[in-house]
Amino acid sequence: MQVSVALRGRTRFAALLHSLEHAAAQRTDGPRADGRNRRTFRQVILGVLVQRSTRLLALGRVVAPPRRANSVKAAAQGVAYFFQEAAFPVAAVSTGLLEEAVRQIAPARLVTDEGTVLLVLDPTAYAKRGRGRGKCGRQMQHIGRVRAPKRPAKPKHKQRKPAVAAHGQTAPAPHRHDKGVATTYGYVDIWAGLVLKGKQFLPLARQLFSSQHPACTSQNAIEEAVVGHARALLQRVALAALVVGDRGVGRKEFLIRLAKQEQAAVLRVEADITVYPTDAPVAPDGLLLADALAQQPWRGTVTRDRGAHGRLRGRLRTLRAAIRFSRTGRKDDIQEATVTFVEAVPLRGPSESLVLATTLPVETAAQARAIVRLYAQRWAIETAFETMHAWGQDRFMVRSWVAIDRLLWVLAVAYALVMLALHSRSLRRFRAQAIAVLKALSVVGEQLSTGKLAEAIGLDYARHARAWLSAWLT
Repeated sequence: MQVSVALRGRTRFAALLHSLEHAAAQRTDGPRADGRNRRTFRQVILGVLVQRSTRLLALGRVVAPPRRANSVKAAAQGVAYFFQEAAFPVAAVSTGLLEEAVRQIAPARLVTDEGTVLLVLDPTAYAKRGRGRGKCGRQMQHIGRVRAPKRPAKPKHKQRKPAVAAHGQTAPAPHRHDKGVATTYGYVDIWAGLVLKGKQFLPLARQLFSSQHPACTSQNAIEEAVVGHARALLQRVALAALVVGDRGVGRKEFLIRLAKQEQAAVLRVEADITVYPTDAPVAPDGLLLADALAQQPWRGTVTRDRGAHGRLRGRLRTLRAAIRFSRTGRKDDIQEATVTFVEAVPLRGPSESLVLATTLPVETAAQARAIVRLYAQRWAIETAFETMHAWGQDRFMVRSWVAIDRLLWVLAVAYALVMLALHSRSLRRFRAQAIAVLKALSVVGEQLSTGKLAEAIGLDYARHARAWLSAWLT
């Protein structure tokens, strides 16, 4: 049976990218990018969308027809040259497109807190199989060490009885990472972006990091630079940001800097840092945060949203305390700021407490609950990573540092383009057609997500490649 359903709104979707390019070019005073390289840039964005892959051969299948290449492999080599050698400012052009995407998002779609948008910061690791040294010097460039991905535990056919310690108590099972965190070769990529309603994410800024790169001072510095780039972009579109981050970025130095800048922030922290409570005299050496929180009274209950791990009910307590940091250890080098800590302790189960540090005022139990809910919005970036990983975010095969960085920028633009298509009023018929294509050729869930819309684009491209290329490249 021949299926007649098609994405006839593909021209409008292609026009969305053209409109972003035109608007970004109007705001840029610098020299215009070469037309041929810009055409290749569009081609690889389309390749990521329809192939949902970052492999060069997969992109070459899309690039080959308009280039009239003799083979897919030849087209893939051309894409590799574009990523490694082409004189095209991929990062600057991508940042301009992402800024215009923010301008086109309706304010009602943004998750806000008293008029402030949520800016989520999170690093993601790309574990690679390379050993840091390859044959003929063709290994990945500046490859460093990252945390090894967690492997699912293998099912056991026989359950051993737990060991019994003294006094009849069950002895704790040894943990596989007790001797240290397992690491492997790879890269770290730091992303920052806006939270949209429905736990959706719009990327704004990103930067690649490796401890082996000669120009990278530290991952902490790169994370702060990414936040700075994203905040500057939001200032250009007249939006104030509230920074939300996991415990990987919840460092005292970063918190102190945000507090001194009067930047609204909610960051998860470890409870083993030293604090100086403001409501009671403490020793000159301060108190451990966990001990100081344990002395505080309970302030009600809260239900934590843990994303894929479900919801968890717990009790709340808060603490107002100062934190100090010194890079050199000298007394005249101490930096200090006062922040509020919010702890959500699970009522039952083995889950650890959630400890948050915020520069926002927390005077009531309702405000403490609001802080926990704001942090829960961080799961939007995890949902985006899940989709982009399915598109090959961590399975790239290019070797040079510049090529990896450019390819990830292309992936960010492709994801933002689909996200914008989900919310654009002018593409309502396009979304309806995508649902029809999925129902006819695949499976569609209760609502159209970023991944499902990209799947519909890929299914339609397989049957109407010429129409897609004509709309995309004109």
